[in-house]
Amino acid sequence: MNIKSRKNLRWSAERVLTEIRQWKEKGEALYANHVRLNYQELLAASIRYYGSWQKAVEAAGISYEAVRKYRKWSKEVIVEEIRNLAALGFDLSFRSMALSQHNSMVYAAIRPKYFGDWRAALEAAGLASEEIYRYRSWDMEGILEEIRRLQTEGADLSSKSMDESSNKLIATARRRFGNWGRALESAGINYDDIRRRKRWTKASVAEGILELKAQGVKLITPEVKKANPSLFAAACKKHFYGTWKKALKAALRLDTSRKGSANLIAQAPVETAVATETSLVSENAVVPQTVFASN
Repeated sequence: MNIKSRKNLRWSAERVLTEIRQWKEKGEALYANHVRLNYQELLAASIRYYGSWQKAVEAAGISYEAVRKYRKWSKEVIVEEIRNLAALGFDLSFRSMALSQHNSMVYAAIRPKYFGDWRAALEAAGLASEEIYRYRSWDMEGILEEIRRLQTEGADLSSKSMDESSNKLIATARRRFGNWGRALESAGINYDDIRRRKRWTKASVAEGILELKAQGVKLITPEVKKANPSLFAAACKKHFYGTWKKALKAALRLDTSRKGSANLIAQAPVETAVATETSLVSENAVVPQTVFASN
């Protein structure tokens, strides 16, 4: 919102709360002096309708203690703050945090009476500092290699999924490339295809397996990962089937129910291949790689 449009706002108690929430969502600091310097109309309206800036912030459902610039720090408070930021996917490298609106917490953490240095504070919060700095130290080519590796494994590369599962990677990629889409394009991946990516369900996974069978694709892990990596990854997710073997059984049941007494596996000849594999899920499963021959 530009300065001219701010001055034309018709203020009300509800408008104050809306503007405070939007200001926070934009990533702006909510301590009073920052608002006074950057959005004095909001500060003035807040005092007019709520009596003080603190009361307006709290009326908006935001803890004022969490946003004030000067806080009463302790080791416990610092650790809690670090864990909260980690859960939100923040880049917790020292340089990034020192330049952020959370810098007061960082400088409190490195005081001798608290942790003495930032790495010690991260470790006190249960975070591996070497892991945080591993992502921070990645150059552009390292990021691209990791993106390509994840694509090969069938990972969901949408920004929503990456924010949830690999937030340090996507945060580093955004910093290096400007945004996640540009990083994917640089890795040779069409971002429009990713955004249009199919959202899997248990039923659509089973259907996808049958579609591969109809196309003549051998339903062994290497072939499926090559032909449709996202299908394989979805099939192995815990909230779907957990393992490729279980997904194949589900496809078998579906196909059998459609054909009555017909068997999904062709009468002759049938190729089979059995190998010990590591599932995409955390459990190490031995997955028999049964080849479904076309009818």
